[in-house]
Order: sequence, then structure tokens, then C-alpha cells
Amino acid sequence: MNKDEARQKISELVKKYEALTSKEIKSYNEANTKQGFILPLFAALGWDVFDTHEVAMEEAASNKRVDFAFKINGVARFYLEAKPLKADLNNPEYIKQAITYAYSNGVTWAVLTNFEELRLLNAQKSSPFIQLNYKDYVSSFDKLWLLSREAITSDAFSKEATGYGSLPPLIPIEERLFKQLRAWRGNLFNELYHYNKWLKPEQRDEVIEKLFNRLIFIRTAEDRKLEERKLRSAVHKWDSGGHKKGELAAALREIFAYYTNYYDSDLFKEHLLDSAKLEIDEYIIKEILNGLYEIPGGIADYDFAVIEPDILGHVYEQYLGYVAKILQEKAKDTQAQLGLGLAVEQDYQMVEKKVHRKEQGIYYTPKFVTDYIVKETVGRFIKENEAEGYNKILNMKILDPACGSGSFLIRAYDELLKYHAKVQSKAVNELEQNERMRYLSGNIFGVDLDEQAVEIACLNLLLRGLANRDLLPPLTDNIKRGNSLISGTEKELKGYFGKDWKAKHPFNWEEEFKDIMAGGGFDVVIGNPPYVRIQSLPKDEADYFRSHYDSAFGSFDIYVLFIEKAIRLLKTGGQLGFITSGKFLKSDYGKKIQQVIHEQCTVEDIIDLSAQQVFAEATTYPVIVILRKGVGANGHSPLLNYVFMPADGIQPPDIASMTPVKAAQDAIIKGVWPLSVTGDRLLAKLQQKAELLGEITERIFVGLQTNADTIFVMEKRSACENGKFRAYSRSLTKEVELESALLKPFLMGNDIERYRYPVTPQLLLFPYKVSNGHAELITPQDFTSSYPLCWKYLLDNRKALENRENGKMKHENWYAYIYPKSLALHDKPKLLTGVLANKARFTIDKHGGFYFTGGGNAGGYGITLKSTTKESPLYVLGLLNSKLLDFNLKKLSSPFRGGFFSYAQRYIERLPIRQIDFSVPAEKKAHDRLVALVEKMLELNKKLTPIRDQYSHERDGLVKEIEKTDSEIDNLVYDLYGLNEEEIKIVEGKTND
Repeated sequence: MNKDEARQKISELVKKYEALTSKEIKSYNEANTKQGFILPLFAALGWDVFDTHEVAMEEAASNKRVDFAFKINGVARFYLEAKPLKADLNNPEYIKQAITYAYSNGVTWAVLTNFEELRLLNAQKSSPFIQLNYKDYVSSFDKLWLLSREAITSDAFSKEATGYGSLPPLIPIEERLFKQLRAWRGNLFNELYHYNKWLKPEQRDEVIEKLFNRLIFIRTAEDRKLEERKLRSAVHKWDSGGHKKGELAAALREIFAYYTNYYDSDLFKEHLLDSAKLEIDEYIIKEILNGLYEIPGGIADYDFAVIEPDILGHVYEQYLGYVAKILQEKAKDTQAQLGLGLAVEQDYQMVEKKVHRKEQGIYYTPKFVTDYIVKETVGRFIKENEAEGYNKILNMKILDPACGSGSFLIRAYDELLKYHAKVQSKAVNELEQNERMRYLSGNIFGVDLDEQAVEIACLNLLLRGLANRDLLPPLTDNIKRGNSLISGTEKELKGYFGKDWKAKHPFNWEEEFKDIMAGGGFDVVIGNPPYVRIQSLPKDEADYFRSHYDSAFGSFDIYVLFIEKAIRLLKTGGQLGFITSGKFLKSDYGKKIQQVIHEQCTVEDIIDLSAQQVFAEATTYPVIVILRKGVGANGHSPLLNYVFMPADGIQPPDIASMTPVKAAQDAIIKGVWPLSVTGDRLLAKLQQKAELLGEITERIFVGLQTNADTIFVMEKRSACENGKFRAYSRSLTKEVELESALLKPFLMGNDIERYRYPVTPQLLLFPYKVSNGHAELITPQDFTSSYPLCWKYLLDNRKALENRENGKMKHENWYAYIYPKSLALHDKPKLLTGVLANKARFTIDKHGGFYFTGGGNAGGYGITLKSTTKESPLYVLGLLNSKLLDFNLKKLSSPFRGGFFSYAQRYIERLPIRQIDFSVPAEKKAHDRLVALVEKMLELNKKLTPIRDQYSHERDGLVKEIEKTDSEIDNLVYDLYGLNEEEIKIVEGKTND
């Protein structure tokens, strides 16, 4: 249905409404209103209201649910709360209900409507973004059209909101909850450190984690209407009783005892947290309890009944990465304050754990990945085996050997619950709790090295199974702590790890899961194993792995060991589903695991997500691998399915919609990836003797974003004299004199040109001092004493600087950059590129010192190589500017109007950089020849720059020489990558193949 047809349909609906009498309007209940007006309205807007994959009724997880979820590719884009025709939408409870449900589900938008009126609400604003009366539906049709399927698919209404400036950047629920937990954790740590000296250091974190786990369980039980709101009631009683010391803490212990009696879970068994000796400021307890009900800002409440496990999982994955630590230098002052009876300042800081989960290569897995893997393993197992009888499914064993907070296991548990509900002709929420818990304790298993992660996984699984007030099973036999990769006898382990062998937390699978292993192993193994290169491993672990795993070969990464271990743990015919780095498919260190897979498994699916930014903080080039143990097991097809997901902005990627490339099983050992979708293997060929740019770089970093370029960026008007520059300030519309020490040459995106040494008239006021690789904001005192002219200039602009982003900078660091990223990197030698270009335009800042802008498509990126990279930066520059790698880039990148492409980090980091074996004379000669040609290009462009706009024989001669040298570089690069004539024609667009 096009816009004109939609407008006509809606006009007819409006006329139908206008024809109703007052009495008829009052007779319409909510169900009649939905069927008669609201669903037809959205059907006219292009939604298939009869397709539950697109417009789904929400299950009643609580009485605060909304009516419908509107989805694209199975992902909710907004929720709709329907009311009867006669309802008053000004009722604040209606508004809060809609926003709370949307926000607690991680969705930005909610629609509240009774047809007579429609409001589009944003989870971060109390006033509607769109408010329409039925009379406006036709006259203001373009606004209503923002809710059409077409507009939602293209995200037009979010863009519209951003365009009007009415939307602040969304703070996702997981980020907000994490920040609160982190702040509360620090406050509690402070209390435990100063007032509970009897606690051992490791016990402080245990107490805090146990408190949070219990509170989240209780809040979930409350919001699911299984229990009264006892926590809030305890706070109200304490408030009304005059805040008597000890009463709130005692009330909390009573609540815990109540839950112990009714649920009998490990979560509530006696713990240090229950000790009457424990002293915590009850105002801090009150803040935490209230904070678990109301979201800061008061627009919405937390609804733990509908917060998805993957959201809680994301919160906990972040939480696990930090530990509170006392600042030792403040300890004496604090003890003195205690002695004088003074209030104690917070003197802790939240620091990364000694072994941070991200250093362990552990990253939170997005929901679309867990959904796909579970569907293609657990779902596939159920589908293939349900004909054998109910017991086959009832006895299946599912494992995640690096389970973290349990996101894969929760999703697997959901799949089981769906199956059992279907068999019994029930809805999932109609399954009895004893059934749900039987499936949990009988089918779901996990292991993790992090003890906190194990507790949190247990909590998340219990929350998923919680349906009514009933005893909960212990999960100590299901979710266990240990190192999945290390096992053996005490004597053997002492041989590798010495007397401290227990510190490795070895895990004996045959003992810990005795019955399962005796029965042949697990039916399904799923997960996201950690990524850690051998260089980051302790030597004793590396030695152990080399002697116990066939795949521990070369510069291996431990995720390949997890693949091998998973295969060992599977029954014959069992299925493995991992998301891992795809480097094992084409790297030297992957050869052994390729052989293990080829000899012991049937590869069913490889989903290449390397073009997607799956993990926000990691460059891992991930793939989803679905394997079945056994060669040709169960008569399955010898062909594997390969799907490459392009970087086309689909969020999340719709894997099921892609047509796979079929390949023989031996593709796994050939190392030619990606498998060609277009019929040639040119791109795969480039990878064969190459490392990706992201692998050989120290950093690929974005430029600076001040959010006040009219103040910080000036045009140089005079050379440096007496340590000062004269420059023109756009903010003050006049020339100013400033100390040169804080003024840096500054490049805009279009100042970065191909093979051209940076040149710019712009200067950047840089209010930071860089030392030992770190940038610190210069203090007002140092400004006053050392840079008084710059300080006066900043003071003259103070009001504008404070008002950046609606007053976000109204604090003591008002003159800082609003996004202080990569501050210490600009002084380093680096390669440079603009973000948007119609062809590669990389250049070099040989000596460092040029600063450049970032943000959007007008900025740039800097590239610093690792110190271990043997190839010259000029060699890398020549490759990046070559036709060949630019051809590769344009196959990866997003196109823009006018023939432009994005050269953003996520694209350039995937360019294959041909590695040189310097022990081979011909390779060294080619390297040095390319370096010489690049140096020549830089010098030619340096000569051309001052006369480039003139018409002269000298200019024409330089242009011809540049073109000739450029062609020599391209030919040399073709040779380096081993291209033949036909492949060169493809790169240069001289063939239709």
C-alpha cells in the first residue's frame, strides 16, 4: 500500500469514527477499539497486523504489559498501548505504563492511543514526540506516516527526532542500570572497608554481589506479582518511623529470611550478608532500594518482569569487569576522620579486575547471535529427535563451557520451555514451576572460570524459571566454576603449574559431569569462547595447552582450543554452535583446528559476520560455526552452507534471508575465505599471505570532537613570535594572540589528501598536557601561571563552552573537549585518511604533531602501526592507496551518493596487508622498491602543492610523473598479491566477469 492509498484508508477510518454517537463511543471497550480502529489504522500504515512475527501481542509477564510489539526482522521497534475510545490519555499512569514497558525491554519508542488521539512517546522525554488528534490524521499525514512500516524500517522517525534536536542520545537500560550498580557497589565497598574491618578483602565483594543478586531476584518476584513490594514497604516504614538506626537493615534481613523459607535457594542460604554485625549506612541501603524501582529522572520505572535476560546479562558482563579498590594514599586521612567522628569521603575507585574479562577475550554476545545459534543447535536437535519420543528431549544435555552470565543457556532454556509448552498445548507462562525447574536442572549445564559469573548465571537462570512462590532447586550441579581447558591428576598438574596448581582451577569433566560423560557426552555445546592469543598467556599454560591439544599450534588463540574441547565433549551426532573469531579459517595457526574439524565433524553452517560490528569494543572478525560431530553423521549433506553478511546497516542482521553458498566439506581445510558469492575468488586470494590492517596496527583512532570548533579551531594569521601566534577566532570574530605551546596544526577531513604531506592554516587550542601516553586536562592554576592568554580566551568563551549539548558541560571541567578520545595519540607519527572519499586518499604524518577532526563523515582516522610490524609505514601507505586494496575496500564499505565510500575504521581495518618475508631477497627488494616509489610520490606532491592551481609546463610535468609513479605502484602491488591478467582486469573494471 502506497502513501496515497494509506491516506485514503485512514480518511475512511476517521469518517467511521466521526459517525459514532456519544453513546456508541462509550460502549467501545479496549478490545473493540483495537479491532475496530487501532489495528485497521496500523494496517493502513503498511503493517501486517495478522502476522505475529510483525505485530505480536505481548504475553502478560506482569499486569503492566502493553498490548502489541511492532517488529522488523523479529526485533521490536516500538510498543503500542491501546486504550478504549473514551479513555483519557492524560492519565499519567497510562503514559508511565507505556514508557516503562518499552524502556525495560530496551526499546526507545512507545505509542499510546485510543484512536481519537495518538501519542508517540520516547523513553527519555516526558512530553510526546508526536501528538495527533484523529482530525490531524489526514491533514498531518506525514507525521502519522513516520509510524508506517516503511518509515520504521528506514528509521525515519528516529532521524526526524534527531533532526529536530528533540532527542538526547539514548541511554540504554543496560547502561543506566550498570552505572547505578557500579556507583552503589563503590558506596557499599567504602562502607564495608571502613566500618567492617572483620571482613577479609575478598569477602567485601562477595557481600556486595550477594546483596545485588538477592535484590534483583526479589524485584523480579515483585514485578511478576508473585510477592508484595516488601522492599519499598520497608523503606516507607523506616521513613515514617524516624529513621531509627538498625531498623531498615533488620527489615532487610527479615525479607531475606522470608525468601529463604519460601524459595529455599542457594541465593538466600545463610551468608555473611545476613550477619547482624554488618554495618552499612542505611541511607545508602535506602538509595539502592528506591533506585531499583524508579529510573533516574522519574519518567519510567524499572519493570523487572519484562527486562530480558540478555539485558541483565549485558549489565552483569560489564559489572564483572570491575572491582572496587581502596586508594591507599587516602587511607591515613580516612582513619583520622573516623577518629574525629567526621564524615568519611569516598576513597575508593572502580578499577578493572587484575584479569579483566575483556583482557580474557570475553565479550557480551548480542541477542541476534544467541538466537541464531540456539535455533540452529537446540532447535535443530528438538526438530530431528522429537519423533523418537518425549524422553529424548527430556534427557538432552546442553553445555556452554564459557558461560559468563548465562546468555546462551537462558536462550537454550527458552527453546526447551517453548517445546514443552507446545507439547502440552499451553503457553510458556502456563507451565508449572516444578516443571520449569525440572527442565532447568535436567538439561542446562555451564562452566566459567569467574566465580562471580557462575553465581550470576545461576541467578539469571532461576529468574527465567521463576513462575510462582515455590522451592527453587540448587544449581551447583549444573553451573560450575573451573577452567574448561585444564584438567588432569594432581601429579600431572603439579608438573606444569607447581605447588600453586589449584590456582588454575582445573576442571575434571569426567568427575564433575560423571553421568553425562559416561553416557557419551553432551548433545549440544554452544557459546562464545574467549579470544586470547598465546602471547598473552602465562608460559606454564601455553606449555600445558601445547601438550594437550592438537590445535595448540603456532601463534594459536585459545578459542581454537575451546572448539577442540567442545568436539571432545560432544556425543557422536551432537551439535556445536559457537561464535568465534574467523581467523582460524585462513591463518597459519588455524591449520590444526581445521584438520580436527575436517576429520571429526560435518560442517553444517558458517555465517561470516566479519563485516558486522558484532562486538562494540572488539575487532574479532567473527563467524558463527555450526558443526555436527561425526563425518557424514546421520546421513547429513556433505555440503556446508556459507553465508557472508555484508555491512549494509541491517540491525540486527537477518541471517535467514540470505542465500548461502554451497561448498564441499574440504573447504574448511583449504583456507580460501570468504567463499565467493559472485563467482570469483579474488578477494579471498588477497588474504593468503596477508594480515588484516587491524592486526598490524597499534591503534586506528578517530579524530577530535570538541563540539565547539568555532572556539577551539582558529585560522593562523602570523608566524610564531616570542612563543605566541596570532589567529582569527570565529567565536569572537576577531584576531587573538595566544601561547603557541597549546596551539596545534589542525586538519579537517578534506585537508587529508592522497600522498600529500599535511598542510593546514588551521590551529587547534588543545587544553591538555600529554605525558607517558596519557592526556590530562590542564588545571586553571597551570593555565593562569603558564598560559594566561589562552586561559583568558577560554574564559571569554566560557558561557558557550558550558552550554554545549544543552548544558552538559556546566561543571569544573567546562573547557574540556566533550568527547575526549585519543587525545594522546595525535603527536605520534601516523598514517591518515579522511572518512569519506571517492578513492583512497591515505597520507602520512611522518613526525607526528598534526591533529585532526573526527565525528561523522567529515572527519578522519589516524593509524599507528605496532612496534613489532617489520614493514615500513610507507610500504603500508602504498598498499592502502593502491587500486587493488581500494577495490577491496569498496567491496566491504558502504556507498554514498556521488560515488563516495566510507573509509571508517570498521572497513579499513579489514584490508589485507601483504606480509613480507625479509629473509627472501625478492620479497625484501619488492618492499624496498614500493617504499622508494611512495617516497617519490610524497615528494612529487610536495612540489605540486604550491602550483597545483596554476597552468604551466612544470605543473603538467609533475602531474604526468605522479600518474606514472602511481601506475608503477599499482603494478608492483599486483605482483605482490600474485594477481594474473584476468584478475587485474577485474580490479580495473575492464571485464564484465
